[in-house]
Amino acid sequence: MNRRVLIVDDDPVVQELVGNALEREGYMVDCADDGAQGLRLSALRAPALIVLEVALADMRGEQFLRELRRRSAVPVLVLSVMGRVEDRVRVLDLGADDYMVKPFGTIEVVARVAALLRRAPREPARPDLLIFGDGRLEIDIRRREVRVDRELRAVTRSEFDLLLALAEQPGRVQSRAAIVRRLQADRRSGGAHVVDVHVRNLRRKLEDDPARPRWIETIRGRGYRIGLATTAAHASFT
Repeated sequence: MNRRVLIVDDDPVVQELVGNALEREGYMVDCADDGAQGLRLSALRAPALIVLEVALADMRGEQFLRELRRRSAVPVLVLSVMGRVEDRVRVLDLGADDYMVKPFGTIEVVARVAALLRRAPREPARPDLLIFGDGRLEIDIRRREVRVDRELRAVTRSEFDLLLALAEQPGRVQSRAAIVRRLQADRRSGGAHVVDVHVRNLRRKLEDDPARPRWIETIRGRGYRIGLATTAAHASFT
């Protein structure tokens, strides 16, 4: 069962109090200081639940929830200084699952987290967005879309599946034979050659300079990989 919780709050005291209380109950906790980092971590870490302060410095809580709900159905417990009835109703209408007003008791926070997780669908969580190169390359698994510098790039189904096969194991070399099996290609009709064609097409669509690829590297005699140096999973969020 996924027991990872993401706290999105710019108050280090709240991060420490809630984080420590959850960790004592066996949860794994990540913290984000603002909405942008919270959205990025929610995509990379695939938390089981998010604890959210809607009064964020860089974006309104409504904006955070709209963007989050565009990609994920993860349960959200709002823990906020905004206590008016109108604030609660607006945030709950936008997709939050529960709302608590600060100041709070950590015992109640832990109890509400547990209650939300009991009601959540019991299916393994997986990231719905893979990010590389400090956000330059985005692979949206849910929507099956690829963006470079926020610009949507048109890729075929096979091209997307090949890119995803590499992206799910960043830094690991994938042989042509392994990629063929992933794509369920007919090896009797030149499967390895088909892989090379897809790679060339992807480089043409995604790379700044297809002759000097940054995203999809060729490892001579072995296959292809997404380079270790480009993956956001190895940045400061790990």
